[in-house]
Amino acid sequence: MPSASKSTSGVAWLTRRELAARFTVHPMTVTKWEQEGLPVARRGRRGKPSLYDEAACRAWRDARETAAADEGPVDLVRERARKERAQAMLAEQAYASRAKILLPADEVERLWTAELMAARAKLLSLPHAYADRLARAATRRGVAGAEDLIRQMVEEVLAELAEGPATDQPLKRRRRKTRTAA
Repeated sequence: MPSASKSTSGVAWLTRRELAARFTVHPMTVTKWEQEGLPVARRGRRGKPSLYDEAACRAWRDARETAAADEGPVDLVRERARKERAQAMLAEQAYASRAKILLPADEVERLWTAELMAARAKLLSLPHAYADRLARAATRRGVAGAEDLIRQMVEEVLAELAEGPATDQPLKRRRRKTRTAA
């Protein structure tokens, strides 16, 4: 067996194969343990193997085995019921998705963004579209006339927003009446 590498602190580091031999397990078991949280002293890169501190790995394995022993034996009936509940939930989600009851998040985000952009565009167009009418209402009827017109503008925007999604029916834009010379 090749000799173990030394860390800067003098602790012996082992390769995956060496660690597997010390624990009398297959090297793939060490790889699986690493994915489950086995401490790695130095992660390998480009043809260099990962190195492990044997003491830290033994402590991790002992803690893992202790935790597994504390949980007790697996109740197969309970685990099967849990699996069946999870499968039923997945089936319900798949059905809801196919029935268009459950929508993908990106689609909802796209539609909601379109709605917000339509509302923004409509609100930003109000000053330009209603400036003349607001000035006339304020001149003719004072503050009460201006308030009535602003209330009417807000109600029109809310009514248009309540009509439906912006993708099906974009917000209607008011066309300014142009006078032609007669």
